[in-house]
Amino acid sequence: MSLKYLYDFGEAESGKAYSRLLDAKGRCPPEDVGGPWGYQEYLEAIADPSHERHAEMIEWRGSGFDPKTVEVVEIERELAKLARKLTRKPSKPPRKPAAP
Repeated sequence: MSLKYLYDFGEAESGKAYSRLLDAKGRCPPEDVGGPWGYQEYLEAIADPSHERHAEMIEWRGSGFDPKTVEVVEIERELAKLARKLTRKPSKPPRKPAAP
């Protein structure tokens, strides 16, 4: 998986959440598919019912995997979690001890 980003040195737009999804192509490969070569074979197998591993791959992952589908809601949810994690909360000034 890769993530490309553009860092904008300009001012952020008011009222816009950052980080945010601008564009996406394709779906993330299934977990444990076997890297780029395994993913390529997986795509070939699920697309061709006569492929020797077609039934095995459908049984493993299920039917209905569309490599062109982009799960925008899930991506945006994960970006929002990342933004919350990376956003520093303003620190509170230390409390002064009460006078004796």
